[in-house]
Amino acid sequence: MPNTTKTLTAVAAVLLLVPLSDAVAQRRRGLVDVSPASERHGFWLSLGLAAGTDSYKYENVPGGYDHDLTKPSLWIAAGGTVSPNLRLGGEVNAWINEYRDSESGYKVTETLVGGLLTGQVYPVNRLGLFLKGGLGISRSAAYVSGGDDTGETGFAYLAGAGYEIRLGRNIFLTPAVNVMFHRSSPGRDALADPDNLGGLRERVFTIGVGLTFQPGR
Repeated sequence: MPNTTKTLTAVAAVLLLVPLSDAVAQRRRGLVDVSPASERHGFWLSLGLAAGTDSYKYENVPGGYDHDLTKPSLWIAAGGTVSPNLRLGGEVNAWINEYRDSESGYKVTETLVGGLLTGQVYPVNRLGLFLKGGLGISRSAAYVSGGDDTGETGFAYLAGAGYEIRLGRNIFLTPAVNVMFHRSSPGRDALADPDNLGGLRERVFTIGVGLTFQPGR
C-alpha cells in the first residue's frame, strides 16, 4: 500500500505540472510576439518626392559648377535590415526637367537618373536619424520629341541624411536631404576633337520627404 500511495502521488504531480508548463510556454511565446515598436527589422520600401537643384560643369571649361536649375526629383528604394543600426538596399534616384525648345518647337526632357546600392547607418538605436551613402551608375540625357536624343552613362555616388518619424507600426514619414554626383566621359571620338569640352561633372542636391514602409520581419 505505501508503494501504491507514492505512485499515485507522483502521477498527480506530473498531471499538475503539465498544464503549468504549457501556460508558461504560452506566456513566453506571447512575450516574444510583442516586439518593441521602435525596432527596425525586415524588408523595407521607401518612396519619395523632392525639389532637386541640378548643376554641371565640363573638365576643359574653366570655373566651377554652374547652370543651377531646380526641378522635381523622386526616388524609390528597397532593401533589408541587417541590424537596428544598419539598412542596406538599392535605390533609383531621378531628376526631371521638361520644356519646349523655343527655336525648334520640340518638347525636350532632360534627366539625370542614378541606380545605386545604398547603406543607411543609424548612429543612435532609439532615434530615427540616419546617414546615407551609395555607389552605382547614372545617365545624364536629353530626349527630344521629333529630334535626336543625346546622353552619357557614367559613375554615380550619393551622400545624404534623413529622419524616420513613426506614423504607424510599420509606416514612417521620412524627410531627407541628398546630393548625387554623376561623372562621365564623352568618348574617344570626342576626345580627339580639339574643341572637346571634356568629361561631364553633374550633381543634384535634393530636399524632400518620403514614406518608408516596413511590412514585416
